Amino acid sequence: GIGHTDSGLHIGPKVNLGNRKNIYIDKDVYIKDYCRILAGKKSASIKIGSRSVIHEFCILRTFGGFIHLGKDCSLNPYCVVLGSGGVKIGNYVRIAPHTTIIAQQHKFDRSDIPIFSQGARGQGIVIKDDVWIGANVTLLDGITIGSGAIIGAGAVVTKNVESNSIVGGVPARLIRMR
Repeated sequence: GIGHTDSGLHIGPKVNLGNRKNIYIDKDVYIKDYCRILAGKKSASIKIGSRSVIHEFCILRTFGGFIHLGKDCSLNPYCVVLGSGGVKIGNYVRIAPHTTIIAQQHKFDRSDIPIFSQGARGQGIVIKDDVWIGANVTLLDGITIGSGAIIGAGAVVTKNVESNSIVGGVPARLIRMR
């Protein structure tokens, strides 16, 4: 079931909020069971805007960066948001199941040491207002999704998406304007 507090916050009893430091949740937010929402380091933060819903089995982890989710948003089951380079999601954004948002890239320039030893860097991801992201989409580091855009199911987005455009495919390309 969903727990309820006086602030209108509804958090399932099986939600993992870590130590809850640097996690700011506005009023009338629903966080369903089996989610992991972890800010970790002092400089990291997670903000969830009012009337947003985080559905079952979502993972939000900052890895030292931030994840800021606007108001009236939904992350549907099994979404993963990794915010090392920072993820800013606007208002009225709908994100379908199994979407992965990764605001970091592993360094791999050197061949004399293993890739995992080379660290990572992140430029960040911005998703503006009124965006609809289809199921099984992957958003990679360093992109901005313009307001009113639609990302078709299964797309891999590697470049910026213009406002009011519809994109899809691997890699994502313009299908048409709205």
